[in-house]
Amino acid sequence: MHETRRVEIQDVPQGRSTRLVWRQRRFECENCGERHTEDHPEIEGKLTRRFARSLIRDSKHLTIRELSRRHGLSWHFIMGLVRAWSHRVGEQRCSRRCRVLLVDETSLRRRHRYVTVLLNGETGEILGMVPHRDAAALSGFLLGRGHRWCRNIQVVVSDGSPAYRAAIERHLGHVTHVLDRFHVVRWFAAGLVEVRRRIQRREPAGQVTPAFDPEVFRARFLTLRRADRLDDAEQLRLEALFATHAELGRAWAMLQELHGLYLAENLAEAETALERFADLYTNDPLPEFYKIVDTLLTHAPGIFAFHKTHRISNGRLEGTNNKLGVLKRMAYGFVNPENFAARGLLYCPGQP
Repeated sequence: MHETRRVEIQDVPQGRSTRLVWRQRRFECENCGERHTEDHPEIEGKLTRRFARSLIRDSKHLTIRELSRRHGLSWHFIMGLVRAWSHRVGEQRCSRRCRVLLVDETSLRRRHRYVTVLLNGETGEILGMVPHRDAAALSGFLLGRGHRWCRNIQVVVSDGSPAYRAAIERHLGHVTHVLDRFHVVRWFAAGLVEVRRRIQRREPAGQVTPAFDPEVFRARFLTLRRADRLDDAEQLRLEALFATHAELGRAWAMLQELHGLYLAENLAEAETALERFADLYTNDPLPEFYKIVDTLLTHAPGIFAFHKTHRISNGRLEGTNNKLGVLKRMAYGFVNPENFAARGLLYCPGQP
């Protein structure tokens, strides 16, 4: 033994700050003269492993600044510990097979700088959060995983983003690509919203202070409800509204048939619902539904793939985005996407 050093190691607080004194030994090789410092499996740097694990657990519920204040550690030290642990967790998650991949985006702050979130659709675990929401972001993640990992993926669910679609077709050409039903239904509802806005406007478009029909305006949320979710009073209210505004009634009927694409039990029933919509549209087309028809023609394979994959959607990822929203509010927004990804992976552990 060459010498002994007295090293203070910070441990889990027991009512107040706790420090352990470790007499760390240094050894000198008799043959080569090299010196080696003793290490301990339960000590990482200046912390015990149990204290490091305690910091990681607390980071799921407290801000890094609050942890720094409570324990007298620097913000950068704790954040570096969280990022290192998050990287280890991410690699462990990606080492397992993923057959259903969910893709969506979320922002660091409201409408400021987006990241692409990738989720294992079977376990609910976040696999990665990549800066930006373009094809390069998704392609970079898939290339980093490798061809063997990508070959195990069978289904990918995403929104209608052309960037995501291009990356999926390039790197995951063998998978079944499903368009998320929640985004598609929002596209469908946009046609009814435009019809309602046109009908409720009493003055010509372009006026500085347009007046609105109060009955149509008050029913703006009711008209978006599905027919199977209306009670008797709501049904009577809609019938009275449609009696005076026939175009709005036709738009609502078209939307109900489009809802039928997802309410159908199988692919055959979904195709029947589409035929009913086509009949309504052909008999009396509404200009506001032109874009919806184009969307159906462009994204038909991804929309109908919903019935070929046991009705998979991005619902699990949307719930994860809600949890990430809580994390953002707790941290008062994020500036660094890497820090957001590190905390997001630990904050959303997933659940089978």
